[in-house]
Amino acid sequence: MRRLQELGIRPSERLGQHFLVDPRGLQLFLSRMEGGDAVEIGPGLGALTYYASAKLSRIVAVELDGRLARQLAANAPPNVAVAHAEGLSFLSSMRVGFLYSNTPFNISSAVVAVAARNNYVRRLLLGVQKELALRMIAKEGEESYGRLTLLVKRYFSTRLVGVMGREQFYPVPKVSGAVVELERVREWREGDELFEEVTRCLFSGRNKRAEKMARICTGKEVKLGEKRVEELSLEEVEAVVQARLDAARRDNA
Repeated sequence: MRRLQELGIRPSERLGQHFLVDPRGLQLFLSRMEGGDAVEIGPGLGALTYYASAKLSRIVAVELDGRLARQLAANAPPNVAVAHAEGLSFLSSMRVGFLYSNTPFNISSAVVAVAARNNYVRRLLLGVQKELALRMIAKEGEESYGRLTLLVKRYFSTRLVGVMGREQFYPVPKVSGAVVELERVREWREGDELFEEVTRCLFSGRNKRAEKMARICTGKEVKLGEKRVEELSLEEVEAVVQARLDAARRDNA
């Protein structure tokens, strides 16, 4: 915080900048790092980057804000390369297995969605809004359960590392944060966009009968009992996706 003030840099609300400044929050990340190469999205001035550089072999720190990128590049440890670039674009094509980020709050969900599509990414360590973390690990029928839950569950195993209070950030956000660890369990395959399309359709009526919504979304009957959409398991959603795929094949026959 003091360094930002010395440099006359004010955090950008447009870029969703909330810098992690508390050692307790930094330790949540560091406790899950050990060796290897990594990419960091949104390093800011490098509060986490400097400590991570002592635990990791090499880091590419990707920063969109040119003011911060220049300062970090001028002071970065030898094993840290700074890229002045847009994080999501970099993530979509990176070929490094480990991504960590105290994610800018305005792109937290997008980071997970883009990472799911890049099979080179095998593990993620993300600082996100606490509410978003709870959505990632939610169970069927819970209020937080939804499209993001299913996307995460389909491609990753998920672990809640710990919670970060609002006071651990500068400027102080309106919500608390959390660190989550994701490890890939499934490859993204050609055509998987259909899964996102079907879940988007289903959850447009999350409180409605699942069989009714499945019929709307696929044009076919899918046996789902008395469940509502918000109560469907990943396996049941997969069955709806398969029904949609079967309908498309029938139409093209």
